[in-house]
Amino acid sequence: MYEELETPEGERKIHGIAKSRDKNTKNCFHIKQVKDGNGAVLCNEDKIKKGWKEHYEHLLNEENHRKYLEDGFQNLGTAHTISRKKVKKALKKMKNGKAIGPDRIPEEVWKGLGEEGIDMLWDLAKKI
Repeated sequence: MYEELETPEGERKIHGIAKSRDKNTKNCFHIKQVKDGNGAVLCNEDKIKKGWKEHYEHLLNEENHRKYLEDGFQNLGTAHTISRKKVKKALKKMKNGKAIGPDRIPEEVWKGLGEEGIDMLWDLAKKI
């Protein structure tokens, strides 16, 4: 048997066995125990599922304390208006050859329009 393992085929068998054993140790399904909220170790698959269910029910149904303001200001539109200078600066920063946005117009078109393109983009930004 030892003579067989020293042959090239035997070495391949040894490597195959080692590889499969290594793969089995990395399989996350081997972990069959978790701790519950109280720190107790759960080993039974049904108890583990129940523990995860309780954990997520607690996590997702927890009430957050909110601060309510009695006197507030009503928001009557956009908080900040965008300046033409910012539109020009943003257009200058855009790289050519990138994917198009929701308007389906490449930035090269806006750049090619020059000052008129900046004015059109600025008008669009003010409407948003």
